[in-house]
Amino acid sequence: ELGLLAKVQPWLWFAGMMLFSFSNHITGLMGMPRRVFDASYLGDAFAARWKVLTGISAVGGVLLFVSAAFFVMVVVGTWLAGRKNEQPAVEFSEPLEPAPAPVALLDRLGLWTVVAVMLVLVAYGYPIWHLISTPHFGSPPYTPF
Repeated sequence: ELGLLAKVQPWLWFAGMMLFSFSNHITGLMGMPRRVFDASYLGDAFAARWKVLTGISAVGGVLLFVSAAFFVMVVVGTWLAGRKNEQPAVEFSEPLEPAPAPVALLDRLGLWTVVAVMLVLVAYGYPIWHLISTPHFGSPPYTPF
């Protein structure tokens, strides 16, 4: 039943996001690094504090995956077996007395294009110039003494 999947899917996504994001947030505050293959640090006692929360994060990830699969099933099922509704005709209103539109300076697309280009130059000009003019890349070398 697509209706039941469509009703369950957002709640499943919500539950998965809560489990996944809160547990990862808490472990991050506890010092666990991100994007590592194994955060156990060879059985270190400090890293053992993260074990339960990373398990909760994994459960959240599974719920997110199941929710995404439900979403795809609902979209494909609606596309293939959904009801075909006849589109109503679009009605437009007509003015009682046609009036010429005022020509205003702020209604010109060219003016707003120039303003947008100027804002991009102001926002990105100095950082790009700084990157190009810097003779070396990366951070300066570490010298402890």
